[in-house]
Amino acid sequence: MTTLIVIALVAVLVLLALGVPIYLVLMGVASILLVAEGRTVAGLGQHVLDHLQSPVLISVPFFILSAVLMQGGGLAKVLFDAALAWIGWIRGGLAIAGVVSTAVFAAITGSSAATTMAMGTLLVPLMEEKGYKTSFAMGLTAAAGTLGILIPPSLPMILFGLIAEESIPRLFLGGVIPGLLQAGLFMIYIFFVADKVGGKAEPMVSGRRFVKTNIHAFPAFLIPIVVLGGIYGGFVTLTEAAVLGVLCALIAVLLVYKTARLRDIPKMLTTAVDRTSVIILIIMGATLVSSWIIKSGVPQSFAAQIVESDMQAWQFLLIMNVCLLILGMFLEGVAIILIVLPVVFVVVRQLGIDMTHFAVVMVINIELALLSPPIGLNLFVMANVTGKPVSQVLRGVVPFFLIMLVLLIMVTFIPALSTWLPNLVLGT
Repeated sequence: MTTLIVIALVAVLVLLALGVPIYLVLMGVASILLVAEGRTVAGLGQHVLDHLQSPVLISVPFFILSAVLMQGGGLAKVLFDAALAWIGWIRGGLAIAGVVSTAVFAAITGSSAATTMAMGTLLVPLMEEKGYKTSFAMGLTAAAGTLGILIPPSLPMILFGLIAEESIPRLFLGGVIPGLLQAGLFMIYIFFVADKVGGKAEPMVSGRRFVKTNIHAFPAFLIPIVVLGGIYGGFVTLTEAAVLGVLCALIAVLLVYKTARLRDIPKMLTTAVDRTSVIILIIMGATLVSSWIIKSGVPQSFAAQIVESDMQAWQFLLIMNVCLLILGMFLEGVAIILIVLPVVFVVVRQLGIDMTHFAVVMVINIELALLSPPIGLNLFVMANVTGKPVSQVLRGVVPFFLIMLVLLIMVTFIPALSTWLPNLVLGT
């Protein structure tokens, strides 16, 4: 069995290196392994369909559509203008306002790619115009864009909850404090290096303009409050909240800000369907991989070895961090969760690690994967948005990557950062 696992892993890495789409790699390798063990092709199809019929999974396309509407409707600029009015006057204020608006935009969209694309289109040219180094502007925006999967709502958290059978609202809350801490660390760093990267304080806006800007932005700020407030207030389910988010987004871009027209909606729907299809195909492939992993007895064997080794929880988490960082260089975040979690969640529970804590550790690792070559999605999104080489984006990302490593260590060794708020709001 060990030999077979090694062969399968090598096959996956080789196929990915050859440029084969990840969903085809996962489906192909897993299907061959399962058929070789006696499963029928029809049985595999039924297995995939059974796992796609989750009520929670229905929320995914709506969260994605909401993100597309926000991105296409230009809400990034509305949020940025409001943040700039508040803090643009301090040193590095323009860049700090970019982090704040990115965090809020992430809380609306729940998508790292959409956040990076929308904020990159707006923020990078403006920072260049104001004298910031291009590599710094791109690195900041790419790194801040990863907040899209840490601050709720978060697609990786939804998938984690589905596999581990954990409360998704609880997982969402687990990402709030680490997400705010990440944004805070970025802002502190910007404040101290602003002079070196060309950042200067912006003129303080007049009181009249300050009020006008914030009134204009108020409907946009209401969207995450309505969606998340509906979930934690017990008024709507997760799927209903996702639909509510789409409705709020439509009202905002069509009626309030009028940044989109009815004729633009079909194109946005097509984009949302395209992005959803990619994720669903990856989930389908990873479902087959997970099925084979569980059937092979690897999780149980792995758990037994960990228990026999008398490993401590913190040692296991450190090992997992290293493994996830390496996997993040080659696999997309959704695939990492769907492949790794079925193997380790038995061990996580046996070691007494809070699943919310482990979920946040895993998601921060996926954030780092978004910035890790050669696959790092945010690197390529930013290069595509700006027309600059990936190597230049990577240079600007390095200091923020290191800051996120510090955050990962903090969250790993201080579980309360991810568990205190869920325990406070929802109880233990």
